[in-house]
Parts: sequence; C-alpha cells; structure tokens
Amino acid sequence: MMQYQNNKISLIALFASISIVLGFFENLFPIPIPGVKLGLSNIGIMLAIYLLSFREAIIIGFLKSIIIPIVSGNFLLKMSIGLPSTIIATIVMYFYSYLTKKFATPVSTGAIGAFFHIASQFIIIKHLFIKNLAFFKIFPYFSLLSITTGILTGIITYKVLKIYHD
Repeated sequence: MMQYQNNKISLIALFASISIVLGFFENLFPIPIPGVKLGLSNIGIMLAIYLLSFREAIIIGFLKSIIIPIVSGNFLLKMSIGLPSTIIATIVMYFYSYLTKKFATPVSTGAIGAFFHIASQFIIIKHLFIKNLAFFKIFPYFSLLSITTGILTGIITYKVLKIYHD
C-alpha cells in the first residue's frame, strides 16, 4: 500500500512539474496572436486524467494555474481567467474520457478540453472585463485555434501514454 502511495505521489509531482515547466516555457515564446498559447502545459493534466484519477487531475490543474502566474507575472489577471478555465476544462476532459472510455482518445479529449477552456475564458472575460457582446465575434476564430492546439496537445499526450504503456 505504501509503495502504491509513493508511486502515486511521484506521478502527481512529475505531471505537475511537466505542466508547470511547459507552461513557463510557453510564456517565453508567445504566439503572435494575443492571448493564444499552444496549451502544452495541459499535457500533465491529460496524463493525470488517463493514468491517475479525477482528484489528482484537479490538483495538477490547480497547481499549474497557481504556480505559472506566480513565476511568469500578471498574477491576478491570469488567476482570474486561467484557474477557473483550467478547472472547468479538466472536469469536462475527465468526464468525457470516463463516459466515452472505449471511444475517446487523448486527441479528442484534448480538443474538447481546449474548446471548453477557451469558452470558459471568453465567458469569464465577458463578465469581469469586457461588457460589450461584440467581443464574442472573435470567439469562432479563437475556438478553431484552441481546438487545433488541443489536438496537438492530445497527439503529444497519446505518444507519451504509448511510451508509458510499452
């Protein structure tokens, strides 16, 4: 029992570290479109969804959403948008993968998680910062970019899981 608990704690630490390091490096190399990121920091969360449990995935998402803004700056803005969006996307990805276990892949899970992440961000931004609904005119473009990056994140997660299982 103790060995299992130690392995679980090690995996949580590993996946949280992966998320935090990738998130930090993502901030160093911004994409030319403001607010768009590759979402590579979500790989650790997706690994937890497939290899650990809901609780551990939420913990990793929470740690990622707290630590990355601390080390990269603009803490309050990133926390007010990033933390709830990450938690919502993690919940959706977990239940999607759980309910469609025989059909879901990390690629589809990543795409769905990315969509819910960007949709949550738009809703939060609308309620906290921008009151004009014209802001939502760019939502389809951000959704398409987000789903594309979610597919990329899912492909990477799939390859890591394949190596892990071999």
